[in-house]
Amino acid sequence: MKVTKRMFALIAIVGSFFVGSNAFGQGGNTASDTGTATASVIASLTLTNTEDLEFGEGIQGDAAYTPNTPFRAIFNVTGEPDRFFNVNLPADSTVVMTTGAGGTNETIAVDSFITGGGTQKQLGSGGIAAFLVGATRAALGASQVPGLYSATFTVSIIYQ
Repeated sequence: MKVTKRMFALIAIVGSFFVGSNAFGQGGNTASDTGTATASVIASLTLTNTEDLEFGEGIQGDAAYTPNTPFRAIFNVTGEPDRFFNVNLPADSTVVMTTGAGGTNETIAVDSFITGGGTQKQLGSGGIAAFLVGATRAALGASQVPGLYSATFTVSIIYQ
C-alpha cells in the first residue's frame, strides 16, 4: 500500500487526538470547597523585677548562706489570664558578685537559684502572677576583701 500525502495527513490528525489530547481521559467533572483560616492572639508576657536578691552582710570566713523569704528577689508577671508559663533561672557558675576589679578574693559565687513552688507557674484570672527567686551565696574566704559585692542575673519566662 502506498502512503500518499493525504493519507499521511489523515493519520497525523487522527494520531494527534490520542497523543496530544486529553479528550478521552477527562470526564469534565471538577469539585471545589473552601476552608477557613483562624488565629488567636494572646497577651504577651511581661516580667518586672520589684525586689532584688539580698544576701545582707557577711564576715570574712562565713559559711555559704541562703536567705529566707524576705531577702529573695520578687518578680511580677502579666499576660494571658489562666495561662501557664515556665521560669528559666541562671545556671550554676554563671553569676559571680564582684567588688573592686574582681581580682583575688574580690568575687563571690551565687548558685543554686530556686523559685518557690517550682519553675512552672500559672497566671491568675486577671492575668497577673508573682514569684520569688532565691539563691545561695558561696562561703566567704578568710581573706575575702571587704566591700560591697554585686552582680546582675537574668530570669526569663515563656508560655507553655
